[in-house]
Amino acid sequence: MIVTSRFTKFTTTNIEVVKHVFIVLLVLLSEQAFSQQDKNQNVLFIAIDDLNDWNGMLKGNPQAQTPNMDKLASRGMVFSNAHCAAPACGPSRAAVMSGIRPSTSGNYVNQNSITKNPILNKSILLPRFFQKNGYNVCGAGKLFHGAHFRTEIQGRGFDEYFPSKTQDLPPWETRFSSSRPLNEIKGLPRHADWGPYHPDVSLEDVTDGKIVKWAKEKLLKGDLKEPFFLGVGIFEPHLPNYTLQKYFDMFPLKEIQLPEGYKEDDLDDLSGLGLKMGNPGWYGKISKAGQWKSAIQAYLACTAMVDDLIGQIIDALEESKHAENTIIVLWSDHGWQLGEKERWTKFALWERATRVNLVWVAPGVTKPGSLCNKPVNLLDIYPTLASLTGCEPPENQLEGDDLSVLMKNPEAIWDNTTLTTYKYKNYSIRSDRYRYITYADGTEELYDHDKDKWEWQNLAGKPEYAHIIKEMRKGIPDHHEPPSSK
Repeated sequence: MIVTSRFTKFTTTNIEVVKHVFIVLLVLLSEQAFSQQDKNQNVLFIAIDDLNDWNGMLKGNPQAQTPNMDKLASRGMVFSNAHCAAPACGPSRAAVMSGIRPSTSGNYVNQNSITKNPILNKSILLPRFFQKNGYNVCGAGKLFHGAHFRTEIQGRGFDEYFPSKTQDLPPWETRFSSSRPLNEIKGLPRHADWGPYHPDVSLEDVTDGKIVKWAKEKLLKGDLKEPFFLGVGIFEPHLPNYTLQKYFDMFPLKEIQLPEGYKEDDLDDLSGLGLKMGNPGWYGKISKAGQWKSAIQAYLACTAMVDDLIGQIIDALEESKHAENTIIVLWSDHGWQLGEKERWTKFALWERATRVNLVWVAPGVTKPGSLCNKPVNLLDIYPTLASLTGCEPPENQLEGDDLSVLMKNPEAIWDNTTLTTYKYKNYSIRSDRYRYITYADGTEELYDHDKDKWEWQNLAGKPEYAHIIKEMRKGIPDHHEPPSSK
C-alpha cells in the first residue's frame, strides 16, 4: 500500500513536470512561430499627395465620395488625430522615410536635399531598411518628393521601380489635355490649374492610372517574391487637379458647398509670422475670379478618382495569394486648405494643413472598424512597420513611436502631444484637445478643439490659458538643427 502510494505520488509528480515542460515548449514554439510569421509579413505602403480629411472616414466634408477608402478603414484602424511631421511634400516624406523629425535633420522645405543632408544621408531609409531585412522592395509613383527621387534617391533601396529608378512618375502629357483654357485666372500658374481630361482619355492613360496598373500587375502576376515591401505613390489630388469628366459629374457645380471652416474675419486675431502665413495668394485669385466652387469641385473629383484607384489596389491584393499575409498602411503626406484662413495650399501649421489620413490593416493585430483618437504622427510609420514585421529598427535613429501599442489598445498610455514643424523654429503641438503654435518671431496661437474645431479664436493672449500653453510648450524640441544649406 505504501509502495503503491509512493509510486502513485511519484507518477503524478512526473506527469505534472512533463505537463509543465510541455506547456513551456508549446509557448516557446508558439512564440517562435508567431515571430516567424511577423517577419514574413508583407507591406503594402500607399502614399497619397495633398489629400486632406475630405473623405468619409475622417468626415472632413460631407460631399466627399470615398467608398473604397472608407471600406479599407472599416477593415482596420483609423487614426483620427494623425498629423504630418511637416506640411510640405519634401520634408514630410523625408521624415516618413528616415524616421527623423525636421528639427533634428535640418530638412525643413521642399528645396532641401536628402542625400546632401549629412544626417539624412547617413540614415537607413525605409526602403533600404526592408531590403537589409531580406525584403523584395518595389515601388511606383510619388513616394519621395519628386525632385529628390529623380536627382538624388534614384531608386536607392529599391529592387524595382516604376517607371524607372530615375523617374518616379510616368510622362505627364495627358495631364494637360483639358477642355478648360489654361491660365484662365490671371496670375494663377499653370500647375495650379484644373479641369476634365479630353473625352478620349481613360483612367489607365493618366499618370496615377499607370502607376496603379503596374502595382496591380505586381500583385496579381504571382511572381512577387515574399516577403515584399510594395510602395505605391498616388499624385492626385495634388495640383493641377485634372481627372476624367465622370468624376466631375459626381459633384454638380451648382451643389458645391464652400468650406464650413471658412470665416471672413478669421485672420483678425493673428499677428507676425502667423498673419503672414495667412495670405490670400492663390485663394485670392481664385475667389476674385468667381472660381472657388469650381476649384473645390475639381479637388473633390480628383479625390474620387484617387478613391477608385485605391479600390483597385486593394481588390488586386484581395485577389492575390498575399491577402492574408500583408500589412496595409495608407497615408497622406499633409493636409490642404481650400480657402480656410484665406489659403489655397498647405505650408502652414493649422489643422487644415497638418491633419492627415492614416489607416492601418495589420493581420492579427488591428480590429475591424477600430478608431484611435490619440495624437499621432507620420513619423510613427517607420517604427510601427519595424515592430509589426519583427525587424530590428535602426539603432538611435527613429524618433517616432510604435503605433502597434495603440492598435492593440486604443486607450493605452501614450504621449499627450504630437509635433509638426514648418521651417526653422516654427512649431505646432497638437494634443487631443488643443493646438498650440509658436513661431520663430515669438508670436503664439492656441485653439481649443472641443469648442473651436475650425480654429477661429486664438486664445494665446488670454491669461486663463497660460497654464495650457505652459504644458503644451513641453512638446517643443530641445534641439533646433539649422536649415540645411542644400
